[in-house]
Amino acid sequence: MSVGEMIKLLAVTAYCHFAVTLLCLNVLFDLTIFGAPLFALHKIQLLSSTTFLRCSTFLINWTTPIVFAMPMIFSGTVLYCNDTDLLVEAKASESSLLLSNHGSRIDWMVGMLIGFTKHLNGKSCERVRVGFVCEALIQLMPIVGWYRKFVAQDIFVWRSFKQDAPTIQSNIQDFIAAREKRMLFLSPEGVVADFGQKDFQYIAACRKFCLEQNYPPFDYVLTPRYKGSMCLLQNVKGPIISVCIAYVQDGKLLNCRLLSPDRVVPDIYTLNGGIGGSPVEIYIHLKRMVIAQDVCDPKAVFLENYREKDRLMKKWDEQLLAGTANGETWMNQFSKIESNHLEFALYQISHTLLMIVIGIVSGGLYTLALVFGVLFLLVSSCHTIGSLIGSTSMESVPFETGLKAIAA
Repeated sequence: MSVGEMIKLLAVTAYCHFAVTLLCLNVLFDLTIFGAPLFALHKIQLLSSTTFLRCSTFLINWTTPIVFAMPMIFSGTVLYCNDTDLLVEAKASESSLLLSNHGSRIDWMVGMLIGFTKHLNGKSCERVRVGFVCEALIQLMPIVGWYRKFVAQDIFVWRSFKQDAPTIQSNIQDFIAAREKRMLFLSPEGVVADFGQKDFQYIAACRKFCLEQNYPPFDYVLTPRYKGSMCLLQNVKGPIISVCIAYVQDGKLLNCRLLSPDRVVPDIYTLNGGIGGSPVEIYIHLKRMVIAQDVCDPKAVFLENYREKDRLMKKWDEQLLAGTANGETWMNQFSKIESNHLEFALYQISHTLLMIVIGIVSGGLYTLALVFGVLFLLVSSCHTIGSLIGSTSMESVPFETGLKAIAA
């Protein structure tokens, strides 16, 4: 590696740490100044559930753009969608459910961006709150996990859909009763397959399960978790949409075959690293799922859907390997999701100015600067040490690389 390449690598790495630190500072500020008091007022019943959800939606719309702006806007990430009309319909619905493959650690950022955007393929659409159904440990992750728990009111599953059904139903009904629109985002695979021994054992178990169900083994996706999912399918009032996301960088499919040595699990650092000249392209495939009212066991529905996703990812791999992915025949199915860079720059500037003004007024400007410095040291050291221990970056939310590497 030349000196110039080394300097570029260090600069991009520093930018990535800075971007994640800024994300943490902004979210921590919004959580402390606005989110925590709002949650406390709701808990002591000075705010009704309806008022709390509406106020938290306003806060989320203020916080959301500074979460994904640097990794998904300023770092050059480009998004495409094959059916923006279906997406507009989902955003206009009282509640909708998006079931996505789980080939990355930043599917949630994709969901937040499409929920936040107000223009799709030349059409105006609603800015809508996006919620997530995710593993319960996420809520314990510092800062972003806490925000998703106390402000966003995501659905956290401790055991299984079936065992946590009352919690899931209660959460959905609270939003419906408050007439607060929300798109629910769920990855039925439940986990991301990394590169450890347990990960490869789980991939083998999924492939074996496919054979037991008379399906060919899936090469690009894990088998979906379907038990108890009817509590989700029966409670949403809008469309249920299959989502298949392909991540492409430098003409290569990142979420390629699960057993491929070339596979990459994109995370926040992958997106932020695009600032160095290799931005990630994200292709979103949507398809309406029609589920019969009398379906009691969704296993066949989920497995068939995942066979389609597996075939679609295989097509992506073949197109990229053949060098035809950029041809009109393939690309004509997609529309680019345009982003207003000025709007997101103004959000970033507004957040920064608000923090500085409150810091000056309260006499805490030095404390604010100190917190940023401490966060930068924590973010950079946690990620660096975790990457060395685990041999990969695993940053779906800040600090996850270090925490998972230590826990492994």
